[in-house]
Amino acid sequence: MRNKLKPMKRKSIYIFTVLSLCAYFAHAQAKKKINVLFLGNSYTFVNNLPQLIKDVAAANGDTLLFDSNCIGGYTFNNHFNDATSIAKIKAQAWNYVVLQAQSQEPSFSPAQVAAQTLPFAISLDSLVKRANPCAQTVFFETWGRKNGDASNCAAYPPICTYSGMQDRLRASYKLFADTTHTIMSPVGEAWRKSIASKPSLELYSTDESHPVIEGSYLAACVFYEVLFRKSVVGNTYTAGLTATNVAFLQQIAHSVVNDSLLVWNIGKYNPCPTAGILNEGLHAPITIYPNPANTIVYTNAHLPYKIYDVLGKICASGDKSEVIPIETLQSGIYYLELMEANTTQRFQFVKE
Repeated sequence: MRNKLKPMKRKSIYIFTVLSLCAYFAHAQAKKKINVLFLGNSYTFVNNLPQLIKDVAAANGDTLLFDSNCIGGYTFNNHFNDATSIAKIKAQAWNYVVLQAQSQEPSFSPAQVAAQTLPFAISLDSLVKRANPCAQTVFFETWGRKNGDASNCAAYPPICTYSGMQDRLRASYKLFADTTHTIMSPVGEAWRKSIASKPSLELYSTDESHPVIEGSYLAACVFYEVLFRKSVVGNTYTAGLTATNVAFLQQIAHSVVNDSLLVWNIGKYNPCPTAGILNEGLHAPITIYPNPANTIVYTNAHLPYKIYDVLGKICASGDKSEVIPIETLQSGIYYLELMEANTTQRFQFVKE
């Protein structure tokens, strides 16, 4: 016979789940202020993408402070050897440094990308981490040319079409982010979904490369989701677009980012592990490591603990939090709750 929950126990679980989700979303909706440096080229400069992100954030009560160095045609190699870019990286404690490669270079063959682009992606990320260990690099995945890269098609046929070029861009930006344990902002994937879902909505300018305002607005919506970890759906900033197109582009951005959080490494790597989801009065700073983890999570605290999944279900618990076995958990995002007297602290971690 199937076991059934007693009414009171079932009610308690329901109440706890609701409270857990309410606490999580309350944190997500808290007003945020972040500092971001953008290093790129014309794809970032056209339509002033950083300002668009700032305007989207402001409409939701959030604050984006930014600086940029975006010079037409610049590669990662150019930025790594540019005194201005280096000085800006060191100028302050950025929360994020956004890196955008030259629009064609990451779409070239894997061997060429590994030799010419990846080393400078790694070098720039190293500069960011040396300047501020708590800063996170975000690689700005761009979009393929509307009809492929005609200028390089003969040399490398896979990029003769939009879809072939977009596939290579995705693979290379994913390589950059995975190699450096950083974040990928899937702007190009949002463009791909928008084009497939509503091809009549033009994202390209007449050069079939740079964005019109609709394309930049979609990029801004993706970046708002990635940088602020909040939904852009329903945001009141329109950049002068129609309500129909605004709603469509916001939903595209939201779905692309949130359908594959771990693919984009969002929440997967945390350079400052004391940054938890809920911080409610524990006196001593607590760290958890490694994050992501495979079989064991360690902490510097001797406290009772519980582990919840994203739906608020208790997956594990124990009395001693110094060494926490997690090998039985499925891969995904979890929340570790540490309890002391009447205070709790909750950390997000990733089980690989």
